[in-house]
Amino acid sequence: MMKRLVVKIGSSVLTLENGTPDPVRFKSLARDIAQVIEKGYAVVIVSSGAIAFGSSLAGKSLAPVSIPNKQVLSSIGQPLLINAYLTNLRPYNKLVAQVLLTHEDFIDRQRYLNARRSMELMLEKGFIPVVNENDAIAVEEIKVGDNDTLSAMVAAMINADRLIILSNIDAIFDRDPHTYSDAKPIDEIKHIEQYRIFGEGKSRYGVGGIKTKISAARQLARIGISTTIANGRIENIVTKLADQFTREGGERLGTTVVANQKKISGAKKWVSLLLKSSGSITVDEGALSAVLKQKSLLAAGVVTVSGTFKQGDVISIADVRGREIGRGITNYSVTEIGKIKGKKSSQINGSLGYSKGDEVIHRDNLILTINNQDVPFR
Repeated sequence: MMKRLVVKIGSSVLTLENGTPDPVRFKSLARDIAQVIEKGYAVVIVSSGAIAFGSSLAGKSLAPVSIPNKQVLSSIGQPLLINAYLTNLRPYNKLVAQVLLTHEDFIDRQRYLNARRSMELMLEKGFIPVVNENDAIAVEEIKVGDNDTLSAMVAAMINADRLIILSNIDAIFDRDPHTYSDAKPIDEIKHIEQYRIFGEGKSRYGVGGIKTKISAARQLARIGISTTIANGRIENIVTKLADQFTREGGERLGTTVVANQKKISGAKKWVSLLLKSSGSITVDEGALSAVLKQKSLLAAGVVTVSGTFKQGDVISIADVRGREIGRGITNYSVTEIGKIKGKKSSQINGSLGYSKGDEVIHRDNLILTINNQDVPFR
């Protein structure tokens, strides 16, 4: 199977200093991506820039300062953005396919599987999916929030070999380069304690910043996918990075956050993608100990339950101190768990009149969260 790259391109890469779209950069990136595809990669683009495109037409009459304004600007700019990719990639016989997603497309298992199948078919047929959040309809409850996070979710969804985040920064530094003149770029981050976040800088039209890039890279590292953060203004940057991935030594561009374990697949990967859960349960110390030993969660260990969820939803697991320790796919609804919590497996049938199994959450469908680090079961 062809290696898969997800390339996230930030607004700062696609626009000029005055915020208008940069046609020269679009043309250069199109050539670069076409070259990478010719090298045998399948590429998915997660692109910012819709708001910047919309602003270039709307002008000062509609500044990107409020959510409604941004939604309107995105609606104006999204067709212009996709047309820019279409126009610039067509000379290389590459066709693009627009994909607009919200967090609901990841929460709902069936919608998630449908989106994954659709993008996999696009890649199989040689099309280039260009993904963005559906800002025109995404209210706060269903927003992913930023395209760094969205790119990580897409990379996990399609089982990408690597995520490339292109921005206006050369790399992650060992200290704040705006404060320390001797700050040095970090080539690779292999251990979680190396993660550092400097500044909150973001472009005028961008939503994320350094923090969201690090968070996206960390999220993927936990499920076995590496991320490279680099300067999207470097000529042929995607081609250079693709070559860098396949050879040792030589010039190293950007910062690569190295995956710290093998890829996980199936239900656990889906659980790891979700930013929000449908509800939560609190467990006692005995259940906490069992879960941490990679055992399933049984009804006997459940203390309280809250939220609105049904069988098959993803819910949070918290200890008695309120700390989230994991997430998983529940075998029972909130009402059912309310009736069987604290009871032995042999008592489930008597409480409900039926049983869906001993496990409230099976270990195969559970991923741990410890000190904000997801540690999947192997």
